[in-house]
Amino acid sequence: MGKQPPLPFHVNADQPRPSSQTVAASCHQRLPAFWAVRKSFTAHKRRFPLNLKTGQLIPNFMDQDEDQKLEPGRNVGNHDDLNMDSQVTRTSEATVFFPFHQNNHSGQFECPPSQYCKQDLFPKWHLPVKIASILSLLTFLYTLLRDVIHPFVTAHENVFYKIPILIINKVLPGVSITLLALVYLPGILAAGFQLYHGTKYKRFPQWLDRWMLSRKQFGLLSFFLAAMHACYSLCYPMRRSYRYKLLNWAYQQVKQKRENAWIEHDVWRMEIYVSVGILGLALLAILAITSIPSVSHSLTWREFHHIQSKMGYLALLLCTVHASVFAWNKWVDIKQFVWYTPPTFMIVVFLPIVVLICKSILLFPCLRKKIEKIRCGWDANTETNETPVSSRL
Repeated sequence: MGKQPPLPFHVNADQPRPSSQTVAASCHQRLPAFWAVRKSFTAHKRRFPLNLKTGQLIPNFMDQDEDQKLEPGRNVGNHDDLNMDSQVTRTSEATVFFPFHQNNHSGQFECPPSQYCKQDLFPKWHLPVKIASILSLLTFLYTLLRDVIHPFVTAHENVFYKIPILIINKVLPGVSITLLALVYLPGILAAGFQLYHGTKYKRFPQWLDRWMLSRKQFGLLSFFLAAMHACYSLCYPMRRSYRYKLLNWAYQQVKQKRENAWIEHDVWRMEIYVSVGILGLALLAILAITSIPSVSHSLTWREFHHIQSKMGYLALLLCTVHASVFAWNKWVDIKQFVWYTPPTFMIVVFLPIVVLICKSILLFPCLRKKIEKIRCGWDANTETNETPVSSRL
């Protein structure tokens, strides 16, 4: 028979039996190099699992302590083996995983043509943009009928030059204040829903849930249209038609031999509604800035709720006052009802006034306290069920 291979430990009856840790440490010294590579690959796979959605490697620091617990020999054994394993691990990571990271980052913004057509473009903006487009179209047609078509039909007066600036500048504020009212209307409907059912654990209807999730987009569109309205209003003195009208007014004043054309109430109207409009636009700008994720994440929930709720209703109130003061005495002027149709400002302020009235009703102490109890977890149905049981006891 051939020569037997040497045993890892010399067996002697007089000597005590070696411990399992000593045997594991001795066997670990005799492992080939490729076993160390395989172990380092397995450890790297546990520490950096693959994300199936992005294809990136995610560091898993929880498994590092488990590796040390499962391999105690590496903590108390030979330091040369530890250095060898760390070198092999670095080598395997550099040769295997580094090109993977390079390929992943270079192609993470690339999309196959088959999946490119399946991706939705701005899915959260579909509903707000559709509603804003429909409101803009309806408001434009209504204003065009009153301010352009009616003078052309009745007096054969060509005022189509009003379409690019004047008509558009009446559409923008009307749609803006309507979208701002649509931001806070679902909150009032949700409060009424909770008051009716007496609990916050009953799920909202699907249409109301979708509406509430789109409030940020409605608010941003409202701010955008309000900013456009401000820009259009600043362009009024630049128009050539305005200059011709200014010359005509001056000629009529001279012809009537009027030295002073000052109208007190008209001056106050202009001063008030311009000032209130600037304040409303400033509050809308603050609301838009705080809706940016980097800004909203730096605020506490109480601060964010205070800005979006309290200042939001204040902005809605200022915008409503801005539109109402702009009308001034036109509310009771019969000449404003062209073809038995009310002016545009009467229609656009209707919904904001309804929202503000409903909010004022919900601020009554009897309703406000009940809403706070419901939102803190109070359930009217549970309390009614527990009352008969307690009476029986």
